[in-house]
Amino acid sequence: MRAVLRAVATAGLTVTALAFPALAFPALLIPAAPAVASSSPVDISPSPSAPGTSTTFSVNCSSLSAGGNATSATLIGTTLGLSGHIPMQASTHTNEFVTTVVLPATIRPGTYQPDIDCSNGVTASAAFTVKAVPGVAPATGDGTTATATDGPLTAIGLALLGLGAVSGALVLTRRRFRSRA
Repeated sequence: MRAVLRAVATAGLTVTALAFPALAFPALLIPAAPAVASSSPVDISPSPSAPGTSTTFSVNCSSLSAGGNATSATLIGTTLGLSGHIPMQASTHTNEFVTTVVLPATIRPGTYQPDIDCSNGVTASAAFTVKAVPGVAPATGDGTTATATDGPLTAIGLALLGLGAVSGALVLTRRRFRSRA
């Protein structure tokens, strides 16, 4: 009888161990959808951006209709108030190029769509937004801890510390007297 009970217990534990992942995490049973590439080969960070800030443009020059791998890419910066052709540096991946520019402080808020030309014939663009810089920052303090030691809260805090010390001393001395009696 003990052998039967052991076998039933072992079978139950085995089924539980095998079924737990499927019951606890049902998403594991559904196959994941394949990753879809973004619709734009251009990535702009940060977006939205602000006048006078650094903005990074990266482009993937891969294309089914392109003539091979790209060896260079150029950001056309005239729409942003920058120089006409800004060369981009090659990334660690084939056909990827990156550049960081500082947007002019005089750029107006709005949506811009600069073009990027790759040496293999791919031309890409992506829209990004420039938002206005807020005027004066709100006065929220300087980030330091208050160090005033002559206010009424200091006196209250010291009184509470003293009261705690006296209470602790009374409790300890009372226990000593009880243990002697």
